[in-house]
Amino acid sequence: MTGMGLLVMSLLTSCEKDLPVYSDDTCRLNFYYNISGRSDFKQEMSETSYSFAYDDKTRTRDTLWFKVETMGKVPAADRTVSLEQVDTTGVMAVAGKHYVAFDSPELASYYVIKAGQATAEIPVVLLRDASLKDETVVLKFRIRPNGYFAAGYPEYQTKTITFSDYMTKPSKWDYPYPYSGDYTVTLANYFGSFGPVKYQFMMDHTGEKWDDEFIDKLMTGDRNYIRYLLEKLMSDLADENSRREAEGLGPLSESDGTAVTFG
Repeated sequence: MTGMGLLVMSLLTSCEKDLPVYSDDTCRLNFYYNISGRSDFKQEMSETSYSFAYDDKTRTRDTLWFKVETMGKVPAADRTVSLEQVDTTGVMAVAGKHYVAFDSPELASYYVIKAGQATAEIPVVLLRDASLKDETVVLKFRIRPNGYFAAGYPEYQTKTITFSDYMTKPSKWDYPYPYSGDYTVTLANYFGSFGPVKYQFMMDHTGEKWDDEFIDKLMTGDRNYIRYLLEKLMSDLADENSRREAEGLGPLSESDGTAVTFG
């Protein structure tokens, strides 16, 4: 072997000895976001709004589900997921009053990522306390490190639910959805500013809840359907205002006198 060959062989051998051996057994956990990378994350993605006002008056609780995703090795054994409430602004939700405590035995079997799995859907159970008729509460929570998981990416560690028992503005009303290139569009760009009377009109005349889930599907689906709904609501509002005028009433308006409009 030539001198040059011996030098190359020596360098390759040296490099092989210097390569680190993967031995980190730490498993980490994140809330899942359907985005291409952390640079696409926006704080609004971690926020959810909810109102019991959509539901039958006899309903006393409801469940929201949040997907979590692991980082690291996937063992052939079940792993427990732990959540904890964190301080935030606004009226903070109270465990046992506004939501089922994260360490409640009734949730234990759900807070598990099954053997061989890297994802799971984790429930948060909201309670319809009488206080929600008059106030909006905020539940901010995060993944709590335990014997199975350490914290993952900082941006993906918390979620916030704002909820009540009266008509409130959905968190996705002003959320920016991709439109074309670097441009984004919001529901408000199509339907205008939020108002409780307008909101009720939209639900009554479309049969939809217009909650965060519906807005997500609408704004990521066929834009022609958005335009159809807008034209229908504008037409129905014109009919409603004509009826009101015939009865000697003013146009449909919010409680402060602002006329309901679309677009």
